[in-house]
Amino acid sequence: MRIGILGPLRVTGTHIRGARLRVLLIRLALEPGRVVTAETLADDLWEEPPANPAAALHSLVSRLRRELREGLQEGLQGAVVSHPAGYLLDVPPQEVDAAEFEHLVRAGRAERDPRRSAAFLRSALSLWRGAALADAADLPFARVAAARLEELRLSALEARVTADLAVADAAAAGALVAELEELVAAHPLREPFHALLMRALCAAGRRGDALETFERVRRRLADELGVDPGTELRAAHLEALRDPPAAPVSPKRAVRGNVPAPVTSLVGRREDVARVRSLLSAARLVTLTGPGGAGKTRLAVEVAGGLTAASGVWLVELASAGDSADVAAAVRATVPPAAPEPDGDAATRPAASPLDALAEALAGRELVLVLDNCEHVVDGAAVVAERLLAGVPGLRILATSREPLDVPGEHLHPVGPLALPVDGVDAARALEFPAMALFAERASAARPGFAVDDSVVADVVAVCRELDGLPLAIELAASRLRSFTVRQLAEAVGERLTLRGGRAAGPRHRTLRAVIDWSWGLLSPGERVALRRLSVFAGGATEEAALRVCGAGLETVACLVDRSLVVVAEPDGPADRAARVRYRLLETVRAYAAERLEEAGEARAVRDRHLGFFLETAEESEPGLRTAGQLRLLAMLDAERGNLDAALGHAVRTGREGQALRLFTARLWAWTVRGRGDEAAGWARAIRAALGDAAPPGLELSHTLCVLLASDGPYASPEALRVVEESGHPVALWAWIVGVRPSGGGAEHWRRALAAMRAFGDHEDPWARATALLMGGIGEFEYGRAGARAAEAWLREALAGYRALGERWGLSLALYWLSLAAENRGDAAEALTLLEEAAELAGLIGGLEAVPVPLMLRVRLAQLRARTGDLAGAERELARAGEVAGRTGDRVAAARVRQAAGEVARRRGEFDEAEGLLVEALDLVGGQAGVPEQFLATVHVELARVRADRGDRAAAWRSLRSALESSGCAGDETVRAMVLEAVAEWCAAGGDLPRAALLAGAARSLRGLELTSRVRSGR
Repeated sequence: MRIGILGPLRVTGTHIRGARLRVLLIRLALEPGRVVTAETLADDLWEEPPANPAAALHSLVSRLRRELREGLQEGLQGAVVSHPAGYLLDVPPQEVDAAEFEHLVRAGRAERDPRRSAAFLRSALSLWRGAALADAADLPFARVAAARLEELRLSALEARVTADLAVADAAAAGALVAELEELVAAHPLREPFHALLMRALCAAGRRGDALETFERVRRRLADELGVDPGTELRAAHLEALRDPPAAPVSPKRAVRGNVPAPVTSLVGRREDVARVRSLLSAARLVTLTGPGGAGKTRLAVEVAGGLTAASGVWLVELASAGDSADVAAAVRATVPPAAPEPDGDAATRPAASPLDALAEALAGRELVLVLDNCEHVVDGAAVVAERLLAGVPGLRILATSREPLDVPGEHLHPVGPLALPVDGVDAARALEFPAMALFAERASAARPGFAVDDSVVADVVAVCRELDGLPLAIELAASRLRSFTVRQLAEAVGERLTLRGGRAAGPRHRTLRAVIDWSWGLLSPGERVALRRLSVFAGGATEEAALRVCGAGLETVACLVDRSLVVVAEPDGPADRAARVRYRLLETVRAYAAERLEEAGEARAVRDRHLGFFLETAEESEPGLRTAGQLRLLAMLDAERGNLDAALGHAVRTGREGQALRLFTARLWAWTVRGRGDEAAGWARAIRAALGDAAPPGLELSHTLCVLLASDGPYASPEALRVVEESGHPVALWAWIVGVRPSGGGAEHWRRALAAMRAFGDHEDPWARATALLMGGIGEFEYGRAGARAAEAWLREALAGYRALGERWGLSLALYWLSLAAENRGDAAEALTLLEEAAELAGLIGGLEAVPVPLMLRVRLAQLRARTGDLAGAERELARAGEVAGRTGDRVAAARVRQAAGEVARRRGEFDEAEGLLVEALDLVGGQAGVPEQFLATVHVELARVRADRGDRAAAWRSLRSALESSGCAGDETVRAMVLEAVAEWCAAGGDLPRAALLAGAARSLRGLELTSRVRSGR
């Protein structure tokens, strides 16, 4: 189940941050596959709708999509779909536990066989984890939906107990009595539970207790409600009064079978148990597939332990079967005969095959067979299963195998690794994930008193991730805590293949190496070659990559998938689905296969082919990153990020300087667009350290770009600038951004950059022309003399160029700087519109390189929303920004959030709160090195306005003096203008209008705007 709302919201593989986002997903999940209108969503999500509900909803949906993308949740990326009327959650209903719950309840009620009915209902009820819709409990829509679901849960409980009671003997009825007594205590006025309790008491031979129960509930109904018992209670009373009481309908007592009682709890497989039991109630052959160590046998035992059959539930262990012919013999040896077999007429019957004889012996019996470990005798297991299912109508089979049996009627249930948390979660959140819960439970058994807390959670996450979330591997690792610390275990987990199990473990489960050895031994020679070569891929391979690098065709890869050694990863989006399927190895299998690759002497040659393939891939995609195909190509390069890193690392380690520089350059623009400058710089330093300072012939530009990134200084050398200027390559413009643009006070350097960029003004590449305009606009806005109006004209021309191309990175930057230009001339509404579009695009492409940090986008959005009157929207933006600042621990970031919150509080008229927030902002950065003077000036200006609004002009002037001092050190004319405007406001409020007009004019001059005598009103 990917989305769980029957309890606190749970989304497999990710954590949805933000209460409003969780509410939105819950509301959509109540109607999976159906459009929920925008009006309905706005009414349901906000008790007091925002000023612009459509825009607020659109923003919320965008954030939810981003959360699902960041969580890397396969199958949910792209699941929130826009529709002209609203939005829908585009997932199958069975992916939402509430919808699956209702489906199973309907199936249970429709089923006439009490056992099958109880199985359906038990599976349905197992999906509940707490109060339904818990994360939205305070909203009206959730209260109504939760009440309906809770009523359905209680009625399902009644139906399940009724079904169990219909086939219960006295002992089973006694167990039901205990359950029903808890239910009537929790729901004392719910009459059906009392009626069922009376019937269970009678079936257990406790007729007097049943009559006493009736009297007790009759009195309570009369005292509290003033009513008599209803029809169902009266009927149960009459049944109890019969002499003798009616005997329950009970079939012949079921044979227990040989399924062992589990000695440990099954962690993280609750939904698997429910689904497998549901499958077995509707199908006669269910096969659990998955890699070695995934816990198929343990899951099968858990499922089988809850099944009943007249002739028993029998576990048939096939691990020791020598060949396919032994399968029938193993079944015959496990299942005892129904009665002594007569042999009087044996001479008159034709000799039957052992399999036919087995089918004959089981005919007419109702039983369940658990065929465990079928993979090494899969052909024989398939033949036996097909023959017995055809000849024994009362037979159901649950099989475990690393590959399907592939017979008619087979239903598969893949048993995959346990879900893992993302990095950076705290211990409480991490322990909600099954892999972490399993480690914690097994580790506490190995080392009494051990607990996963915030001091060790990062190491435990790392261990579980390195072990792919495989239960066997996690259990083996947790047992090492008898002699290791968690830190030592995290450092040693690379030697995962040597992890050993307990003395009672079978040979195949004694170590992880033995687990995979077992699968390796079942492969054909061609499959072994393909598997070991696939180990060079980091993060998986497409069909084309597997063929070209490994020589592995689709048929061979499909065989490895069937054997649970290769995992199929479906693409994120609906487009081009077939071509983007990826095949990957679990890291444990990959480590094993890499050893085999080294043993075969093929490692260098295969890695060389891998490097060549991904160099070609990167170079072919690079020009398209500056076109409308940008998002598709970025998604492809993100998927191949591990392979690209592995290829570049191989080139550096083996001294292939030409290929290393080419691959570095081909990846440069993707790094830029995704905001991964530190990653690019790290690779640049590694390449320079390994390959030296000399540029290979023909790669002068690539070498220069590498030098620019590896350099710790802010400026490029004259030689580097000459190479960039003469190259004419569009990506060289990026070198100007990182290699020429200084961190402050660099007007001379900008003029040099602008002069050099004239060469790009008539470039044949339209993207290069648009980017030259963008850079010119930014340069004029910050350092130029033509004024902000001229800068805005350049930026709008750049914007038009990017829109024509459909290129989102440049478009987002142009919008961002245009929003600054609009804010500079006092148009907060236009600035907000522009910045909202920039933020939306930034979310799509992964960040704005020229915006300091994503948090600042949120802070600016909050400030602009406040200045346009949307105080509630501003607070929501600041709440999100506060979460980001809290996670990073950045004091300056936290101070920026408080400064903006202080402005919002002032606009609400809450001056004490505003002053407290602004003083707190100054305290946070007090004594901090490198705090921007521009920021200090803005805080002091806002503090001056708060104090002026409270009537304390003297305190306001002291804050303005501090702002003037900071702005004088800042070297930022826009900030100086802002401070002068605040001083003009202070003068105007004191009646000194001539001085106010003079200051306001000076401020507009600093902003590059026409002079006017009006005092700005942008407060």
